[in-house]
Amino acid sequence: MKDLDQKASVLDIRKRCTNKTVVIIGDVHGCFDELLMVLDKIGWNQKTHVIIFTGDLIDRGPKIKDALLFAMTTPNVYTLMSNHEYKLLRFLRGNQITIGSLSKTIVQCGELIFDTTLSDWLESLPYIIRWTDSSFVVHAGIVPFYPIYNQKKTTCIYIRTWNPSTNRMSVEGDEPWYKFDPVERIKIYFGHNVHSYPFVSNWTVAMDGGVVFGDTLRACLDGKEIIEVQSKAKYYWR
Repeated sequence: MKDLDQKASVLDIRKRCTNKTVVIIGDVHGCFDELLMVLDKIGWNQKTHVIIFTGDLIDRGPKIKDALLFAMTTPNVYTLMSNHEYKLLRFLRGNQITIGSLSKTIVQCGELIFDTTLSDWLESLPYIIRWTDSSFVVHAGIVPFYPIYNQKKTTCIYIRTWNPSTNRMSVEGDEPWYKFDPVERIKIYFGHNVHSYPFVSNWTVAMDGGVVFGDTLRACLDGKEIIEVQSKAKYYWR
């Protein structure tokens, strides 16, 4: 996992978002029916909308393959690298991993798992997406004390908390990373951690509504309007 110490790639899609409605969608986790409900609710059209997924399309839910194929093949759809997608990538690379909830992805996807189009797509996923001059999407978060273009891959897919005294992340008892003021004037949209309310700080928007746990799938339109749909069922227990 040495590659995670490298600088995170930033995909700049500002020009592609011109005159389009930008829809940021939180962690889907195979809840494809709920994704379709969100798309119907916003009147989605692939020619007029740009979709950005916060990652974690896979694992835990009932229709993982459908969610993957939608993200992989639909025009104007972008997906962030996440801890779950990275684990799948490591599995496909032949690395030793603990399968866990990835087993659902492997079983549901069938032959797609061994199709090179999937591994190529995973390899291409960015760790940060920039969609306005000051607005960025990332799966887990950033270290607010570093500029956005100086983040590490491991931070972007794993961070939950941050301790500025020890420079350690994701340690129980430390403050959530978004509780600190950033060194730049930026807005971050992120998934990874389930939040019942999206506006967790004045510079971040939490997009994971916990749909796979029976809560909601959350979307944000043009950085302004929050759209949520209720999960059809509880697919996974914490």
